[in-house]
Amino acid sequence: MTTILWVDDEIDHLRSHIRYLEKRGYRVLTAMSGRAALDELSKNKVDLVLMDQMMVGLDGLETVEMIRKSYHQLPVVMVTQSEEEELMDKALGGETDDYLTKPVNPSQVLLVIKRILTSDRLRSERAAEELMSRVGRLMGSSDDLIGIDDWISLYSEWMHGDVTYGSMLESDMKSVEKGRFQELALRFSRFVEKGYPEWIASEQDAPLMPHNFLRRVLPPLLQSSGEVVLLVMDCMRLDQWLVMYSEVEKWFHQRLDFMVVNLPSATPYSRNALFAGLLPRDIRRFYRQNWVDEYGSPGLNRHEPEHLRDALARIERSSRVSAEYVRVGNHREGESFRRSLSQHLTGGFLAVVVSYLDHLTHGRSESDVLKDLAPDVRSFRELALSWFQGSFLKSVLKTLAARGTTVVVTSDHGSDFCNRSARVKGARGMSSSVRFRVGHSLTAGEKESVVVREPDDWGLPAEHPRKTYVFARPGYVLMQPHMPRDDLRKFMGTFQHGGISIEEMIVPVATLVPKKLG
Repeated sequence: MTTILWVDDEIDHLRSHIRYLEKRGYRVLTAMSGRAALDELSKNKVDLVLMDQMMVGLDGLETVEMIRKSYHQLPVVMVTQSEEEELMDKALGGETDDYLTKPVNPSQVLLVIKRILTSDRLRSERAAEELMSRVGRLMGSSDDLIGIDDWISLYSEWMHGDVTYGSMLESDMKSVEKGRFQELALRFSRFVEKGYPEWIASEQDAPLMPHNFLRRVLPPLLQSSGEVVLLVMDCMRLDQWLVMYSEVEKWFHQRLDFMVVNLPSATPYSRNALFAGLLPRDIRRFYRQNWVDEYGSPGLNRHEPEHLRDALARIERSSRVSAEYVRVGNHREGESFRRSLSQHLTGGFLAVVVSYLDHLTHGRSESDVLKDLAPDVRSFRELALSWFQGSFLKSVLKTLAARGTTVVVTSDHGSDFCNRSARVKGARGMSSSVRFRVGHSLTAGEKESVVVREPDDWGLPAEHPRKTYVFARPGYVLMQPHMPRDDLRKFMGTFQHGGISIEEMIVPVATLVPKKLG
């Protein structure tokens, strides 16, 4: 039962109001002074305080100040006879949550209680119902009637709800409904398994993807904007961008679109495809001397500036735009970039790769401390937000907004939370990445993975007739037989990428246009 503490030195005059609340299921405690209110709080679990301002002894503002020393999150509503704006400012500045002017009627009081205590819950329940209705309709549709736009729309709604309501959204779903998300994730991987070769074969039918990103997105922006910055956040998930954007929303208007990343959803493939404007098979064909196949090897993206310049030359043959490229891997490099920002913008177009989230994702796999700090999706998201709030990047975005620069924020891939393992077998020389494997004549279970034996159909290098790619389905890491238990345990409950999941493959493309400040 929700408990209200009503503090007023003339509480007897409010008995009809109290009975009104009690009939609607609230438990109402009363106190006739600030000291009595503090005593009630020490003995009872209270959900909200209605605080009279004018009282003998401690007044309302003084009582709230004392309450906040011990109860930082307890909602307090100030109730007063004064309509002076100065007193309203003091009340709200003194950490009260709302303000009512006497005389109050019972329905006014009930409305403010519901707004503060239950509005988020009601919205969360509605969001959960609408989301599960969407899931039900999608799961009930035949595969031929579901397109990539349906998946993107559902994923966007899911992540917006999760970011807005957090644990409330999850708790409002029944266990059977949560189980449907596992079915949904598996169905998405089967959708990609069927549709991906068709996207590669037909440019017209392909969604926005890294290999077509530059030629689809950049030309209209370069023509209409004085300066354009392409910000690639390595390994950024949609939910992480949503919380980061809330920090810069006051500076930018946002148009949020989405991109489906190339497979494998990993640096040597998806990010190289983005900067080269080419499929991985064509990158290897045209830049064979630069190609590095093994994830984790040095120099995977060493040639991105060259790839970008060549791609822009193909797209904008007569353009005045020159391409500047900067990669930021740590705080020192970030501060150096922030200080020299104007120098990098002289050509009109700048591409920036920020690798912090990728370092954080892989560092979490190696560090028990980071796992404890961020054991699940929501806490990992908050860790990413905490970095962003104090980072060079937030300051850079503020500066770009002040310059009137258009910023396009995207990622080369997201990450998937993995807690299951699957075996993959093959000849010696198999790659060591855990969400995808590359080698000769590889085999793996169909339930846990997608095995690609015709790499060319997937836009992948196929320099050997037996070359095989294996992509893990959602939640799985791919392990070789006889893998030591310690190695297996290391990857359980970690965020990985390279495979086929909606969190890895659908990434935001946020076009940020500076707001005009009057």
